[in-house]
Amino acid sequence: MLRTKVLVEINEDFHQADKINVALDDNILQELVKCFKEKDDVIRELASRAVLKVALTEKGRETLIHLKTVADIKTLFDDSEVQIRNNAYVSLINLADFRFGVDSVIDAGILPILIDKLVLEKEESILILILTLLKVLAEGEKAPSILLGTPALARLNSHLASKNA
Repeated sequence: MLRTKVLVEINEDFHQADKINVALDDNILQELVKCFKEKDDVIRELASRAVLKVALTEKGRETLIHLKTVADIKTLFDDSEVQIRNNAYVSLINLADFRFGVDSVIDAGILPILIDKLVLEKEESILILILTLLKVLAEGEKAPSILLGTPALARLNSHLASKNA
C-alpha cells in the first residue's frame, strides 16, 4: 500500500520537469525499474508511467541511455496489462525520437523483437505503437542492415493484407 502511494506521488510530481531532474539525481530511476518485476499490476503500471515521463525530458533520456534502461523497458513488452505495454512502447518512441536515443534503442536488440511482436500482439492500439516505433527506428543508421536480416517485410505485408487493414 505504501509503495503504491509513493508511486502515485512520484507520478504527480513528474508533471514538472524540474522535479524529474531532481529525482534522477537521487537515483530514483533504478528504483522504478525494480518495480517492473513486481507482481502487483498497479505498481508495475505506475512505475512504467513514471519512466515514460522520464523519457519526456532531455536529462531523463540521457539517464535512460546512460543506465542502459532500454533492456529493462523491453521486458514490459510481454506484460499482461495493455497499459503497461503501452507505457513501454511510448517510452521507447520518446527516447528514439532523438538522435542519441535511436542508436541506444537499436543496440538493445529491439528491432527483431518488434518484428516478432507484429505477429504475437493482439491489441490493435499496441500494434500501432509497434509500427510507430519501427518507423522511428528505421530512420536510424544501423536499422536497415538489421531489418534486412528479419522477416520484417513479410510480416508488414501480412498486416497490410489482414482484415483489420
